Amino acid sequence: MKICPFVDGSKIGTHTAASREGLAQRLKDIQEQQNQSPFRDVFEKTFIYFTALQRQGCASPPHEPTIYIGDEAAARENRNAHQVREQRGHSGKETCNGRLLFRYTASGRAFIQCEHYNRNLNIDHFIDFRPGNGLLNSTYLEALFLGDKNLIEEFEEDAAIIHGVGPRVQCSSIANYSTIKVNCSFEHRSASGILENPEMVICPCPVKFRIYEPLPDYREECPWVLVVCPGEHSHPIPIPSKTPPSIRAEIFQLLDSLESDLSDLTPRRFLRHPSVKIFLKKRLPRLLNPMLLDLHPSLGNRDHLRGYIKLVQDKKFPAGTGWEGIINLKKQQDETIPQDERYIRYIAEIPALGQLASTDDPTDDVEDSPTPFRIIICMSKNNSIRLSKAHYVQSDIGFKRIAGYQEFELGGLDPTTRISNISTYCRIYLNRQTAEAHRLIFHKIDEIVEIDTGHRLKWRHIHSKGPTSAEAVGIYHIAVDQHGGQAKGFGLYLKDIAASVPRMAELHEPQRLLQDLDEYEHLRRILRLCRVHFLRNIQQCGVSNDVRQKMRSLLCMEHPNWDTTIREIEGEGGKAAKDWVADKVRSKFAFSGICWAKSFIPREIWQIGDETSNIIESLHSDVNREGLSCTLLGGIIKGQHFDTLKEKTLENLISTGVRPSYHRGHISESVTRSLKRKSEATHKILEKQDQDIVHQNKKIKRALEGVTATHEELERFVQGSSNHLVINRAEKKREKAMASYKKAVEMSTEKIGTGSGKVGLLLPPLPDRPHSGNSTM
Repeated sequence: MKICPFVDGSKIGTHTAASREGLAQRLKDIQEQQNQSPFRDVFEKTFIYFTALQRQGCASPPHEPTIYIGDEAAARENRNAHQVREQRGHSGKETCNGRLLFRYTASGRAFIQCEHYNRNLNIDHFIDFRPGNGLLNSTYLEALFLGDKNLIEEFEEDAAIIHGVGPRVQCSSIANYSTIKVNCSFEHRSASGILENPEMVICPCPVKFRIYEPLPDYREECPWVLVVCPGEHSHPIPIPSKTPPSIRAEIFQLLDSLESDLSDLTPRRFLRHPSVKIFLKKRLPRLLNPMLLDLHPSLGNRDHLRGYIKLVQDKKFPAGTGWEGIINLKKQQDETIPQDERYIRYIAEIPALGQLASTDDPTDDVEDSPTPFRIIICMSKNNSIRLSKAHYVQSDIGFKRIAGYQEFELGGLDPTTRISNISTYCRIYLNRQTAEAHRLIFHKIDEIVEIDTGHRLKWRHIHSKGPTSAEAVGIYHIAVDQHGGQAKGFGLYLKDIAASVPRMAELHEPQRLLQDLDEYEHLRRILRLCRVHFLRNIQQCGVSNDVRQKMRSLLCMEHPNWDTTIREIEGEGGKAAKDWVADKVRSKFAFSGICWAKSFIPREIWQIGDETSNIIESLHSDVNREGLSCTLLGGIIKGQHFDTLKEKTLENLISTGVRPSYHRGHISESVTRSLKRKSEATHKILEKQDQDIVHQNKKIKRALEGVTATHEELERFVQGSSNHLVINRAEKKREKAMASYKKAVEMSTEKIGTGSGKVGLLLPPLPDRPHSGNSTM
């Protein structure tokens, strides 16, 4: 074993037999030797704070030079050499080597600062006011920083003799020989008075193990091994920190079996993983709630488990779980999997894509980042075929699943059945949301569809022979949220597609050529804004309910007074309403995405098309259950598992008729559920409003009773000819009660028109208050 040089050799325990009970007793004895007291805790807290500062120093990047000479330079060199040995070959971060100084503010508050700190020039250097908050022994701390040997000795001798704590007490640090720890965990005061963190030394043990194994020819008759260990061990019972090889092999086998969960595995996730629980139930059937540490105590160390997990991860993913890992996974896929079964279809890193983005368009989400644009497109052949047959599509982008990347999805109802089985057509991971990024996305999806089906995607207003819904082909309608970069990128893609077909008259404006349409005019013929996103945006706008109602009225088939309503919103809603209208106008596609009359989408297609993006939102929510904040590799593997499950579930439905749930999947069920949810939501809101009315009625009653009581009190004092001081006090009391009453009336007035109508609203019959059907008093 290894021991600290400051350990009292005469107090090192010995043993002739090892047992769990003996080890527990040894640890208990060490704990009992430490006399717990408030003084001990404060002293230890102060000393540890000082040693941590000496070890850490100022963490600011090095800039100003610091000169050390003589003994100070030698001491610093020794400390640096000691830290290098502690790092065991790992290079540390280069930081400021300025001295840490103990100072006082003008008001007498103690603090620590780097000598290079200047609140006007160098505020990034170390400064800490913790010593002045009274939670540390500032006198002892100041002595340590100033090197006051006499005061330090006085404090540390008292602490060692009376309380058994401090750098002058004998150490009890003993560690297993196999530990990677080089130095003792505690600072000790040497004979020369210097604080040092000594290296652990090997404690020799004369005892030897002799192992007797039967020869191979006799192992069937004698399948045992004899271990003989004579003599007394010159050290305490070791801590069982090393996992036996047989158990370690089981852990590695268990980790290998986790597959899609391995890339994002942490010790905590491993401990609660269902596969681990099942394994432990089988392995330790007599325990009620078996844990890994029941298999062996060493597995209770999370860092120990983390080391095993990393070994398996490095073996499975030699290039890591980030960008390089995905490149390696794509390479392995292309080398081992047939073309028809590949999932990762395109991966690229494009340094110059950001330069192509339009920086003069406020709807474009342009990011000034040195990181190159990265994109990964995942799409199976079957989903590619489904997309080529789809007529109604939804798109959305998520941010939660993969750290540092957005997840763009195209999805919709299954085009072959048009029932409540939804599909993710493709899943794209990217680190930009610019228009050029989305333009590239749609072009690459188009190319993949052509590889899988032999033809490119068709779009109604480009490839149809006529403007009516009966003549429509391809994708009729796409529902999106109001993201400017996404919409513009899609419009630019459609503009490119229109430029690639023969010149022809535009379907809805025959006097114009299809090729003359700009990106937003293309959107006017196919794109629709999600109703939920639009209404949510209105609810968050800081305007009155009347103005909100006028905003909501714009979401329609045809509006009788569109321009007048827009003017009324801007005039009555103030700056918030003007900004809201300006945002919709600036987007160049919002109004045509909420009102059919403003678009060129055929009426029947608008009526049957998706008015919300709930389908794609539910797909995002569903895949998020596979895990959040994943690594790039882990997120893609989990996404593939999810998409494969969805795909096979749909194929099973088509080939066998077995549905994923007991619901029939008919549109009547979804309509019924929608009406039920809306009714329940309405009742919940009205019930809450009724409760608010009841609560407000109680408040206005109390306020009225207060006015009445103070008025009667004032009348009694006046009639009783009380002195002026008493009358003045009663008048102020009545004025205060009247102010409370008026405030209660104002709050009740705000609730006019709310509630279910079953609960009356108490209000006084004021002549300037509008009449309300649910007000009484």
